[in-house]
Amino acid sequence: MDFWEVDKTDGVLVAAYCNPPTNYLVGSATEELNSLICSWRADDTINAIVITGGVKDRFITHYSVEELVELAKNREDLINLAPSLIYGYHNLLRSLAYLDIPIVVGMTGDTMGAGLEMSLNCDIRIAQKGNFVIGFPEVALGILTGTGSQLLARTIGLGKATDFLLRSRIVEPQEALNLGIVTELADDAKERAISVANGLNRQSKVSVIAGKRALVRGSNLPIEEGLRIEAEEWLKTVVTEQAIELMKDYVEQPFEKRRDWIRQYGIPHQN
Repeated sequence: MDFWEVDKTDGVLVAAYCNPPTNYLVGSATEELNSLICSWRADDTINAIVITGGVKDRFITHYSVEELVELAKNREDLINLAPSLIYGYHNLLRSLAYLDIPIVVGMTGDTMGAGLEMSLNCDIRIAQKGNFVIGFPEVALGILTGTGSQLLARTIGLGKATDFLLRSRIVEPQEALNLGIVTELADDAKERAISVANGLNRQSKVSVIAGKRALVRGSNLPIEEGLRIEAEEWLKTVVTEQAIELMKDYVEQPFEKRRDWIRQYGIPHQN
């Protein structure tokens, strides 16, 4: 791999994007990511994934505008190529969303355009505290996000997303947290993402997969269809030996200790 550094330890896989000095996303890197996703899908020893940046103060800054300008030198070629580019990009990012493995993003610095789109297609987003920017500058460049409008509206609501996207806003991590674009902040986003992933690794794998499936597949459907998906996933969890043992252990605790039991098995949040 030229752009992705991958390491796996005890069920947690960490993939760091490295394209110094800018950490712009480029076409060759998306091809590598597609191959990685296929391998992750086939590996049942992976229980959680961390995607992070491998260049200081950068997650994925944005897609390489230089690459787009180069493609635009021949407008006819660009017109012919553009549909395969955008729909291939959709398939790549949605394959992350539909991967039956929870994905935690450690946003280790500037995260704009394609970097934010990739983050929104993942499950838990942790931004690094500091003088960094998060946003969608595409409209200012005369273009549009590839998946950002749809995902942002579903994440923070239509009104806020409209304001954010059409004004080409870029915000600091704290405002991104306030808007609900990221789920928490950390002094070291990579290490915090790994910590959260390790917590997910300790949870029931069946339950974690079921939860992700219910949320990703059901949240944008009519409520009755979403409930049907959740019911199907619940049926998979309640009959597992691990679920039965955990529930038995919980009810065996004195009432006054049950809150601490839940805290022990949960993953604490931090800002």
